[in-house]
Amino acid sequence: MAGVQFREVVQVAMVVPNIESAVKAWAKILGVNEPQITETEEWEKTGMRFRGAPSRGRAKLAFFRLNNITIELIQPVGEPSTWSEFLEKHGPGIHHIAFNVDDVDEAVRELLGIDGAVEQDGKFKGGGYVYVDARKSLGAIIELLYHEK
Repeated sequence: MAGVQFREVVQVAMVVPNIESAVKAWAKILGVNEPQITETEEWEKTGMRFRGAPSRGRAKLAFFRLNNITIELIQPVGEPSTWSEFLEKHGPGIHHIAFNVDDVDEAVRELLGIDGAVEQDGKFKGGGYVYVDARKSLGAIIELLYHEK
């Protein structure tokens, strides 16, 4: 059944030029403690690909876990990546919305079927992600998060 995996947005992510100052501002406006800032791992662990080609682009990340959604802040480190390209072309702003999916291959096929294009993919401890640029049809980049069972 089409769209069955796209029922709950779990994350909205912003690309920022300075994660430390963005974390301070978000923590203040949300009235919460500042989350830890982490950095994505090296290519040897993530296998990150940008537009199908291996890339050593990395990012600093911070997650504000709220009652109903997570706000993710991303500062690009190195290039190329969807994050560095977005920041260069558009400046700071909302980069993507994310969904947890059970069948990432099927979710990718659904998004490709509405004129989406795989922008970037990689792995993290316990799972992985795929960014699909669906701005032409949905007006957004969609992140598909999957977790090892």
